[in-house]
Amino acid sequence: MPDLKKYLERIKYTCEIKNDVSTLSKLCRHHQENIPFENLDLFGGKRKFLDFEKIFNDMVVKKRGGFCYEQNSLLHWALTEFGFKVIMIQGQVQATEEMGFGPRFDHLALLVTCGNGSEWLADVGFTSYGFTTPLKLETEIEQTQNNGVYKLQGLNENEFLLEKLQKTVIQPDGNILIMYYKNIRCYIVAGRNILSALYSKGTTKHVSTGKEWKPLYKFDIIPRKWEDFKEMCDYQQDNENNFLKNNTLCSKQSEFGSVALWGWSACEKVFLDSMTEKIKWKRNAKDQDELKEILKQHFQIEIDFDLNALPTLKSDE
Repeated sequence: MPDLKKYLERIKYTCEIKNDVSTLSKLCRHHQENIPFENLDLFGGKRKFLDFEKIFNDMVVKKRGGFCYEQNSLLHWALTEFGFKVIMIQGQVQATEEMGFGPRFDHLALLVTCGNGSEWLADVGFTSYGFTTPLKLETEIEQTQNNGVYKLQGLNENEFLLEKLQKTVIQPDGNILIMYYKNIRCYIVAGRNILSALYSKGTTKHVSTGKEWKPLYKFDIIPRKWEDFKEMCDYQQDNENNFLKNNTLCSKQSEFGSVALWGWSACEKVFLDSMTEKIKWKRNAKDQDELKEILKQHFQIEIDFDLNALPTLKSDE
């Protein structure tokens, strides 16, 4: 049975728990630092189900990670047990400007109300590119964190758009890459794994320039039930063109940096400030054994199966 003590041990949380934003922020940060975002089972012939006891067993007892439906459902349960008012909300991630936003319910996030009545967007299931601590549900204000600058736009009474400023990334050799992370996802959706090119070459690349806001996802604040996400959870695993089905992912982040595996390429970054980060190291796995060693060393994940997909989305450069 799900046990709060085991969850707190899993995320290495030992502070006092109060119904306030300080506790909420600490819980979210500890969760993301210790439970990786990952979809490895999809490449090992295993299927994911919206079964909370299984999710708890996988992510807490077996010390695995999960994707948004799993990550945020686990956090939803814990916050509710701690006395926070929490609702599940649906989001639509933007793939590219041309493709627009994904289908409804392709992302699960949380709206949390603290004891003082303040409302916060919480999300521990958006890979290492998302925000590390909750964002206040206020529009048209810049909310700065160590890993980026975020802003919410109101689209109507119940719908909002989450945006992030593009960032400057310094390569290990000192070259500068100006980019916005979600553009990387966009290129991969379109069939070009720009990460492979960036990790294997030392040249400067400019994906986009200037100070520019880019959409992450739009969401509404209508309360949802977990069952509402079942259809999209199945779609993520069955549709051959789906992003998660075509990209092996494992990532986690802290307030100081992030480490991510994408395909068979891995790197670690440190946040120099909210608009600048530096790649500390990068590495390409040559075979299954090296890939598993990366997962064990940097994510504390051990798998007993081979990942059945090679890094199929390669750059043509």
